Amino acid sequence: MPNISAETLEHLKKIKQTLIDKKCENIQFLDLKDVHSYLSLFVIATVKTETQGRSCAKDIDKYMKPLKLAVKRQNLTDLPKDATGWILLDYGEICVHIMTDEMRTYYSLDRLWGDATPIVV
Repeated sequence: MPNISAETLEHLKKIKQTLIDKKCENIQFLDLKDVHSYLSLFVIATVKTETQGRSCAKDIDKYMKPLKLAVKRQNLTDLPKDATGWILLDYGEICVHIMTDEMRTYYSLDRLWGDATPIVV
């Protein structure tokens, strides 16, 4: 198990439960600290539709905001209706990638960061 604080592990567990509750598939947790100096923890999940992805993003942000871990991107209420199929939530140490199957296959982050350490959450 990578060196992850108990607090961060709790955040990852909550994110995982949210993704499961929202019926996301192929949820992966990766520790990239040893692979790249400016990257930390990636969560990658597949959704069937962009609407499902927006719903996941909003629920994750509801949990993270009160912890003063607000997303470092546009206001989630302003997500475009014609999104690209990939929503990135950057919380500093934790980056959550919510992708449609098409985008996940195309960008293949799992393969791109294949040297990363998988995290069991």
